[in-house]
Amino acid sequence: MDLAQLIDLYRGPLLGLIASWGVPWADAMEIAQDSLAEAYLSRKFCRGDWERPEVFGRWLRGVARNQHRNWVRSCRRRRDRIVTVEPAVLEHVAVPPDPEPSVPMEKLRRAIDRLPTKQRQVILMHYLEETSVKEVATLLSTSPKTVEGRLYQARRALRRMLDDKVSDTQIGKRLLCL
Repeated sequence: MDLAQLIDLYRGPLLGLIASWGVPWADAMEIAQDSLAEAYLSRKFCRGDWERPEVFGRWLRGVARNQHRNWVRSCRRRRDRIVTVEPAVLEHVAVPPDPEPSVPMEKLRRAIDRLPTKQRQVILMHYLEETSVKEVATLLSTSPKTVEGRLYQARRALRRMLDDKVSDTQIGKRLLCL
């Protein structure tokens, strides 16, 4: 497999995985790009046949974990240099219309943050990047049935946190809008 094929296959699930670690979306994209490049360039150190998805998926997850650790360290070093933005400046930023006002986006994001890690990972990987269950399972080194179960449990937990006012379908639509 060449780099373009690997990017097509793993970009979505990898972005979701990194975002599930609490990384802002723009930074998650950067970490994912760095991880894909690093994993491909150092593929000779991968144990096993790196062209097999289950082997390369584990390898890529490890590289991404290391890239994430480096990102966290650099954030700590730059913490004092962060500039705050005045709320008045933010008022000029256009906000997309809310497709389903019954579930506020902020409430849904807070509910996702309260999910257990494994459920949050699959929700973000599956819905944020519209990654298939099979691809999520490959990257997490689990079976597709395990991923389906975690998705079901996560949607059920989100529905409970949102006071059972919404269906699984509405939750899924809202997740696609995050």
